[in-house]
Amino acid sequence: MTTTTTTTPSASATEALADLVATTVIRAFTALPRKYQPREREWVPLSGVVLEDECGEMFCAALGTGMKVLPENKVPLAKGWVLHDCHAEVIAIRGFNCFLIEECRKLSHSKDSESYVSAYVQRSTSISPAQPQPFEIRPSIKIHFYSSEAPCGDCSMELLIASAADPTPWVPTVPAVPTPSTPTTISSTLTSTAVPPHLRGRGYFSSLGAVRTKPGRADSPPTHSKSCSDKLSLRCCISLLLTPASLLLSPARAYIDTLVLPLAAYSTSGCARAFGAAETGRMAPLLGREWGGGYKFAPFEVATTTREFAFSRRAGAGPNACNLVAVKVAGRGEEVLIGGVLQGRKAFGGDVVGDREREKAGSMLCKARIWRAVVEVGVLLGAGAAGVLVNGGSGSYAQLKSASPERAVVKRDVRTALGAWIRTGGDDFSLPPLTPAT
Repeated sequence: MTTTTTTTPSASATEALADLVATTVIRAFTALPRKYQPREREWVPLSGVVLEDECGEMFCAALGTGMKVLPENKVPLAKGWVLHDCHAEVIAIRGFNCFLIEECRKLSHSKDSESYVSAYVQRSTSISPAQPQPFEIRPSIKIHFYSSEAPCGDCSMELLIASAADPTPWVPTVPAVPTPSTPTTISSTLTSTAVPPHLRGRGYFSSLGAVRTKPGRADSPPTHSKSCSDKLSLRCCISLLLTPASLLLSPARAYIDTLVLPLAAYSTSGCARAFGAAETGRMAPLLGREWGGGYKFAPFEVATTTREFAFSRRAGAGPNACNLVAVKVAGRGEEVLIGGVLQGRKAFGGDVVGDREREKAGSMLCKARIWRAVVEVGVLLGAGAAGVLVNGGSGSYAQLKSASPERAVVKRDVRTALGAWIRTGGDDFSLPPLTPAT
């Protein structure tokens, strides 16, 4: 697959770096066939993960568009084959994990260490009981994350208020629930007992510092999926690795260095509060924290760019939201998704037939395919690789999630710091047996 690189000028300021990161992702998206792009009068958010090497070359490892989320009542039916969250930021993160796993697979296939050399991933130089993963990201690599819109949730509240014709926050018609766990950084004209334990989308948008759920519209089916602001805050501590990938790769170097946002989609106070560890930042309780297994609190720098994505809301692409999800993963290929599955496939159906349809419809980004890809790497590595990474895929996904107690502690501490974090859950499953044809 053809890839595009961009070289950083020798004297680059933060703004120049941000422009290069944005340009690298936008060019990679523009190179996709027309079917991956929104139709006339449609807009869509774009996110991407860009890797910078020691020479300053920029490489788009993964990108995604999208703004949809699976309703909560559909989650138990997904069985690992349907994506719950198709917001662009989440698509890009899942795509980046696919890229890393594919690099590990290529390295595992190499009997001779010289037969394949990855520019971004290497065999671990120091394996220990605390960090037993066989691979790691190369120390010279920097990770940049681009989004064409402000991530939904806490970091975009000021932007919502500024753009609203009526700045009065809409208040959901749900019973008020007292919330002793609500972060102390929340400021609101409402009383503490009037705010529910977690905030829905744009509800109570004068309340700041709170965990919020998707989607933003009051008339959309509810979910427990946390906002992209909340998920990126969590990633400052658990890294960009998903649980399956964290069995293959050390998280120590898998943190975002720079988050790049368009200047018009940036709020200084919003980003400082949502992601920061200063006195006013909601991550302040985690400042300087380090956990076992290579996990740490690694806040990223936020940089702005004047480059605009052609299909952003500000670029005049159109008033309608695009329901297509475009996925591009270097070394793996491209996909178009609708409703969390491959375009043209069914997400849900009857019992046995439904399971078969879901498996055919599953994206390379879905839980089941990512887990299976990790298991296949484990088989290539041999029985010494963490028990072929959770017994060759036997057991449930819930058991896989509990395979790293260090990671569980990090999540617990971050959720405690942010407050009112409702666990999603509801989508446990087991993988089909591994066959030679897989």
